[in-house]
Amino acid sequence: MPPQTKDEEICQREVQIPDWVKPEAFQDLLKNEVKDYKETKALRTTAGVAAGENYATIMLRVELDVETKDKSKITKAFMLKTPHHTEAYRRLLEKSDIFDVERGMYLEVVPELEQLYRDVGLEIKFGAKAYEIEASDYYVLLEDLKPRGFRNCDRLQGLDQAHTENVLKKFAQWHAASAVRVDLKGPYNEKYTQGIFSSEEITDAFCRSGENLLKHIDQFEGHEAYVKDLHSVSEKLIDVVNDLKEPKSDEFNALNHGDGWSNNIMFQYNDKNEILSTYFVDLQLPKWGSVAQDLYYFLISSTSLDIKTLKFDYFIWFYHSELVKHLKILNYSKTLPTLKSIRDALNKYSGWAFICSACVMGVVLLDPTDDGDLDKILSKEDSSFKNSIYTNPRFRRHMEVLLPWLQHQGALE
Repeated sequence: MPPQTKDEEICQREVQIPDWVKPEAFQDLLKNEVKDYKETKALRTTAGVAAGENYATIMLRVELDVETKDKSKITKAFMLKTPHHTEAYRRLLEKSDIFDVERGMYLEVVPELEQLYRDVGLEIKFGAKAYEIEASDYYVLLEDLKPRGFRNCDRLQGLDQAHTENVLKKFAQWHAASAVRVDLKGPYNEKYTQGIFSSEEITDAFCRSGENLLKHIDQFEGHEAYVKDLHSVSEKLIDVVNDLKEPKSDEFNALNHGDGWSNNIMFQYNDKNEILSTYFVDLQLPKWGSVAQDLYYFLISSTSLDIKTLKFDYFIWFYHSELVKHLKILNYSKTLPTLKSIRDALNKYSGWAFICSACVMGVVLLDPTDDGDLDKILSKEDSSFKNSIYTNPRFRRHMEVLLPWLQHQGALE
């Protein structure tokens, strides 16, 4: 699959720029980053992602023209994340300062995990460099990965096998290091352990995904075979969410990325379009618990249709082999998770696979639109935007493959 780029699609549309985004906010950072820094001549902000590619945060590309003491001119670019000013997002921030969580993930947790590998002679990187500045609002400031050739794949096409394997290897490295870190140092700060489940509005949206799908189910080919099961499972999704929410001591637990779908994963390529590096972005929703959360979330939402169910069992085998390999490299002291134990967890939380199909995947496969935001996604009310998720022909094609597979997995029981 040739790598996809959004460069041409990033429109110069009007974006919300916080009042505090001025040259002086970046001055101390630039003094550290630019040798012989003298002054900042100009600041420019543009949309960091294409329209309709990010429902949760505003992404800005901030470029600063800098002059050094010898009058050389250079430009430094950063990616700045700030919150959408919507009701749903305001309520989410009241529950958990996810910008503080993400900064902590980049500045504390990620370096710790990378150091564990460095200590055993491996150089493994998980994501972009992060920076701290004096800001009067919620923010996350990151290295701009674009100059290094990083880009996303096309979420509407989904990832092919090579890209999927690279992501699963990165998940395995991440999960292994996070488990070893707890083994060595004890539990994470609670702010890194609740993830997406800390928001009642998001969990409510998960629980409504079954009834939302049922409103449109007569458009799906073969729906007669599983409509009864859909009615049954739709009434039990709150139990599915509550079960996954609570980590179990007898399962292999790790720090889940929590929002690992294709737009939150970037790839770097060589001249032959072979993958050199895979980085995670958007670390706002980490969750300590079963790795079934990340595995279903990613494999269902972000793989191409031709491999989504056909290669699912193989992908779990591949992930498990990489997980055990890296746990051994890091000298994990507890019992290594068996392939059977990973599959048992996936079976136990198979209802989460249905939620990822009916809720998460629907948003991932939606054509870019300026009409979408978190308020509309989480709203209990019907809207043309919400209906467009379930009437989308692309979503229907995926669900017509997934629903019988989910039924055979026992995920609709």
